[in-house]
Amino acid sequence: MAKHPPWLRFQAYVVGLPKTGSTSIATTFGNYRTGHEWQLRELIGCALQRQREGLSDDEFLRRAGPRLQSPALELDSNTCHYLYVNVLARQFPHAVFLHSIRDVRSWVTSLLDMVLRKRLARRYVQIPYSDWGAEYLAWLTDGAYDLNPADPGDDSTSLVPLLRHWGQHMRTMSALLPQGRSLIIRTNDIQPRAGDMAALVGVPAASMRTDLGHANQTPLRLDRFTTFDSQALRHAYAKHCAGITADLFPQQHAAWMAHCAKGPPQPPDHRAWDAHLEGMDRWVADAVQSCGVAVAN
Repeated sequence: MAKHPPWLRFQAYVVGLPKTGSTSIATTFGNYRTGHEWQLRELIGCALQRQREGLSDDEFLRRAGPRLQSPALELDSNTCHYLYVNVLARQFPHAVFLHSIRDVRSWVTSLLDMVLRKRLARRYVQIPYSDWGAEYLAWLTDGAYDLNPADPGDDSTSLVPLLRHWGQHMRTMSALLPQGRSLIIRTNDIQPRAGDMAALVGVPAASMRTDLGHANQTPLRLDRFTTFDSQALRHAYAKHCAGITADLFPQQHAAWMAHCAKGPPQPPDHRAWDAHLEGMDRWVADAVQSCGVAVAN
């Protein structure tokens, strides 16, 4: 196998979806030259352009510039790397890949709560959305998500597109990740599998920072699956997610099947949404006052 550049002890990429543990993995590799979301905005713009225009690998790398062509990090954790993981695998035959994964139900909840916080922050901080907030989110949700901070409406129209995207991502990654150079890490298993990650990159297990705990935890959470349960959601889950979830997340799959077995979907629980929106708005307002514009990003 080809060797990594001499200025790096190893070269590894985290290639999971947003909200699947990229921050925690980066923290676990805290004793090494590690970056999290470095130049995310620039890379996501190039990655979406590649999707829209069908750019060749060479043209994509040219437009992305030196960020992807001259590796400066030993652990490069960026939540858009999955969009061009095949390019990275060919460009760096010595690199290894950590595919962070999360069950679809908690992933949807965590992602939409993060976006909701960004949306509500714009009630207090007047800044435009980045490419992530505008183009990437529209791509994930087929344009269903409403970014208007003044709109009190819920985000239930995003559920079916997100289920479809999650299923497509999981199937695509299983085909693209290079065998022998990849490791699948569930979000809840990051600390217990620190030794496996260390073995993959070739460093001592004792050097991993398992003492730092789970990073970037959500302050408030609303389970969209039960709050906005519907036949369309159940159908999308069965079509795009059920088989994968049953295989990789059997407990979560069984829990959802048990919920569905109780009977047909009930009307949306708007009271739960209103209470969640109110609580999240209070949290965001306090966070903006304490941290400023960073909350909106």
